[in-house]
Amino acid sequence: MEEEQEVTFKIIGRHKLRYGENPHQAGFFGETETADPLALQRFEQVQGKEISFNNYLDSDGALYAIAQIGTTDPACVVVKHTNPCGAAVAPTLLEAYKRAWEGDSLAAFGGIIAVNRPVDQEVAEAMVADRKFFEILLAPSVTPEALTVLGRHPAIRVLVNPALANPTQPTDVDVKRVRGGFLIQQPDTRVVTAEDLKVVTDTAPTEGQVRDLLFAWQVCRASKSNTIVIARDGMLVGSGVGQQDRKRCCELAVGKSQGRAAGAVAASDAFFPFSDGPQVLIDAGVKAIIQPGGSVRDQQTIDLCNQRGIAMVFTGIRCFRH
Repeated sequence: MEEEQEVTFKIIGRHKLRYGENPHQAGFFGETETADPLALQRFEQVQGKEISFNNYLDSDGALYAIAQIGTTDPACVVVKHTNPCGAAVAPTLLEAYKRAWEGDSLAAFGGIIAVNRPVDQEVAEAMVADRKFFEILLAPSVTPEALTVLGRHPAIRVLVNPALANPTQPTDVDVKRVRGGFLIQQPDTRVVTAEDLKVVTDTAPTEGQVRDLLFAWQVCRASKSNTIVIARDGMLVGSGVGQQDRKRCCELAVGKSQGRAAGAVAASDAFFPFSDGPQVLIDAGVKAIIQPGGSVRDQQTIDLCNQRGIAMVFTGIRCFRH
């Protein structure tokens, strides 16, 4: 989006919702003209009651998250209050779903699930086993057998869109309403690859750690700042989101990991202003860290990692999501 580019919005349809974020607020969904194949109005609802205001927000977050991790392998994300609380890639959708839900099953209850592969009966049965509950399932398709299973739980909304089989980054400009106007920016579609990583420690990450570092970074991009993500073997095992200080994000992520940080990797959406956050991660057993770099105290963090034999890489860019 160039500085002089004119941005216009044309609302072509307005749907009244039960209410807004809270029952005392009126709410509407206004459709705009867009070429985005994953626009929410392009999903067909095949089961469940009306989509709520908060459902739309969380579904948007789920679509953004699945677009980060689901471009190649079977993937699943579980989103709660717009943040991924579960995310995984695996050889099969069933395994990806199970690993995503196990990432934080406490937070996942009542969340939004997005997948990039058709949902069959086996996956559907796993989704509702053991009295699990989620608000919405977003999928490329759902087999008739799977819909029969999900149909026993009419409170679950099921939305399908074949474009989810190949989830793409958003193309429309990102707009946020503020008093007196709008903030308009390009969507964050910058993908970090292994070639972009700069090793800044004596210890370099292994090939497997690099895969996990990139996965953790992708989940980080879809989480609200400040955020720290801990991941292992293509699975989110702990995240600390929306905090005002980065050390507390690290403490929350470690707490959420429930001991699974040992041998894992961690990602930070912005640089560490002090080495106290990395200290928390390293003490929990994290073996590699990805972060943008750029702090005046970067060397202190690098020195700490070198003292503890930890690998750290810089991306050179941050991924704030407010």
